[in-house]
Amino acid sequence: ICSLSTLLFNYCECFIIPTNTIQRSSLVLPKTRQNNNSQGSRSAKVSALNVWWFGGNDNESENADESCELVPVRIEKTSANSRKIAGEIIVPAPLTDVWAILTDYNHLATHVPNLVQSRVLSSSSPGEQGDGEYTCRLYQQGAQKIVGFQFGADVTMDMKENIIVGPPSLSAKPETPSYPEQKQISFKCVDSFFFKEFDGIWQASEVNEDGEILTKLKYVVDVRPKGPVPVAALEWRIREDVPTNLRAVKKAALTVGEAGVMATRQSRETLKQSVRRVLVRQGEEEDSWQESETMAAYLK
Repeated sequence: ICSLSTLLFNYCECFIIPTNTIQRSSLVLPKTRQNNNSQGSRSAKVSALNVWWFGGNDNESENADESCELVPVRIEKTSANSRKIAGEIIVPAPLTDVWAILTDYNHLATHVPNLVQSRVLSSSSPGEQGDGEYTCRLYQQGAQKIVGFQFGADVTMDMKENIIVGPPSLSAKPETPSYPEQKQISFKCVDSFFFKEFDGIWQASEVNEDGEILTKLKYVVDVRPKGPVPVAALEWRIREDVPTNLRAVKKAALTVGEAGVMATRQSRETLKQSVRRVLVRQGEEEDSWQESETMAAYLK
């Protein structure tokens, strides 16, 4: 889900605005973010070291397509050749639906359009993905076309789930204060041809807005390229990916959600067991099924 490139260029309108010169004017921010992003520092000098980039369309009445929803992305210059890029979006769905999509590691490419593949290479966790303690080594590959040329980037990361604030205990006393639920996935690059550093977090937090339970989804990544690759080129690519990925996770949470993820996972497991039973009946050894074989890879 920490994808690196997009299949197609996002033709939505976009803006690059220094943080210290953001004004409300004609720019329409998401309602839950608008006041915070427009307050304060209007008189400071313009600086390229800390900017907000908005991917999407600021005219909701003309374009109701969710693929052009305005998403603020913060870009910080942490060193001469590194950047911290962060974005967030509000999802009108329970945290459980968002979390199910984020932790659907082997099938993230079906939810996020700029991912070619995503698969768990190994895991030593006794539990299962999504339990809040799961860890794994994840491989992801993305692809895009730039000026007619196909460009791909891949990265292998160590993923770690963490429950920052859990749901209220059923045995808790009525007077016990409750806090919004919050979960996080941290990722750290362990191997990549392009990146020396690609580390960050996905964070999902429960939000109560006028009695409606929503989820605030936040993504932060620290990027440092390898060798002579200029960080400005990767910054441009990633800052476009962030809004695309956030909107994709939001759409999947609303259309697939926890129920869809669990149903798909169960059907795949059932099909895998059926194939194994057929092989056993045909006299094949159960452990002769290699992961590299096409059907095995599909059922994974």
